[in-house]
Amino acid sequence: MSSAFSRFAGLACATLIVAGCATKKETSSSTPQPPAPPKPVVCAPSAGADAFVGTWYSVSTPRGIGGTQETLLVLSPDGKMRYQTQLKIRNKKRPGLDETGCWTFANGTYTMQTTESNGDQVDPADPIYTNRYRVETINKTTLVLRDLKAAGQVLKARKMPQGYALR
Repeated sequence: MSSAFSRFAGLACATLIVAGCATKKETSSSTPQPPAPPKPVVCAPSAGADAFVGTWYSVSTPRGIGGTQETLLVLSPDGKMRYQTQLKIRNKKRPGLDETGCWTFANGTYTMQTTESNGDQVDPADPIYTNRYRVETINKTTLVLRDLKAAGQVLKARKMPQGYALR
């Protein structure tokens, strides 16, 4: 009787396993879909912003940093930009920042929208990748911007020849 029960139990288990494999699983419409990729940022020229186009270089001493920061800002007429920084502490270079994206100028405000940082795509909806500055001075040789954040720092830059690069 024990062997008959074992055969019956084995047959029942095998039937359940086969039935489980043969059952078609229904897809649920409530299954979360992966988030849609962010809309790509499209750069466009800003009307009346020709004075901004070019290569701008700045050296500053950021608050709370025991060194200097070199900044290179390359603004193209099509609205594309490249922003590079190099921090030097006691004459030692620290890892720099190399960002690309778009720039605009409207109502006295210069805006940088980063789309790529150090070679990696970024989420353009993340506010850390959008920087706004009040334009204090812009002429053929000088660009002065004040960060719109509280206690915003000032970037004083001078125009450099095309192709100038941080060393």
